This record gives sequence, C-alpha cells and structure tokens, in this order.
Amino acid sequence: MNCLKTISVENQFGKLRLSFLSAIIMMGYFLIFFMVFRTFFQNVPLVDHGILFLFFSLIVIMPIHLLLHCFPIWLTGKKATLGVRKRQWPYFYYSTKQPLSKYVSLLSTAAPAFTLTILSIIGAIIFPHLVHYIAMMSAFNMGICVYDYLNFRQIRRAPKQCLIEETRDGFYVLSPAMKDNSPV
Repeated sequence: MNCLKTISVENQFGKLRLSFLSAIIMMGYFLIFFMVFRTFFQNVPLVDHGILFLFFSLIVIMPIHLLLHCFPIWLTGKKATLGVRKRQWPYFYYSTKQPLSKYVSLLSTAAPAFTLTILSIIGAIIFPHLVHYIAMMSAFNMGICVYDYLNFRQIRRAPKQCLIEETRDGFYVLSPAMKDNSPV
C-alpha cells in the first residue's frame, strides 16, 4: 500500500475555526428547521418538558451519532469500536483497525447526518408539539457533522479503488500497490 494523502481536518482548519463553524451551522440550522416546521404547524402549542429533558436529549445525540458512523462498517463485517479521549479533540470517536474501501468510508462518514436529519423531519411531523426539542437535537447533530462533512469532502476526492485507513490524527488515503510486470 502506498499513502497518497493524509487527511487531518483539525490540522488543516484548527480547533477554533472548526468550533466556530460548528456553532454557526448549529444556530443557522436550528433557525431554519424550527421556522419551517412552525410555519406548517402554527396552531400546535409547544410543550415544555424542562431543562433536564433538553440536556438529556442533547447528550443522547453523541452516542447515537457514533453508532451511526459504525453501523455501515459493521454491516460489511469489519470491526469498529467507540471510545472517549480526554486529551485529544474530538473527544468521542470511532475507530477501525483495518483500512476500509472508499465507498464504506463515505457511507460511514455520511450516515449520521442523513439518518438523524431524516428522523428529525419525521419526528417533527409526528410530534409537532416537540419541534423545538427536535430542532435543537437535529441542530446539535449538524454541528457535530461539520467535522464529518469536511472529511467526506476529502475522501470523496480520493481515487475510486483506494482504501481509507483511520489514524489517531485523521485518515490516510492508501493506494493498492501496483504489481511490477517488468522482467527480472
């Protein structure tokens, strides 16, 4: 295997810029999501369950987000683990021991954004009285997904037959070793 490229979104953009971009996207997403659904369900009163319910619902998003990253990997029969780091950002992570195909890497990277957004839209339609909580949960997920979007963009540009290997600091884009057909 030859390493074609090293992807490290944190090194490329910096923690502060990623945090700021994440916060901006969270706020914008919340405003759009909430306003769209409140426009359709104007007559439905919002129900308040308190600050503990809000904190619990936001805390639950992170493990669900990580599980959705791992689900496509598990479906291919490969191992993926979840964990928590105390000294390196992102603090919550998923990891694989072996390289993944470009297609599986793209699915794994995009799964939380698509799945939780679709579930949020369905939840807002079914439970319009909880749209404010659903919008906050979905916006929090979108903020977390900023890191994923930037990784997705880099992995998408990689050659079709390459493999993606996860490292502690980012990803390696690996090219399968070419066989040398020259006579010896």
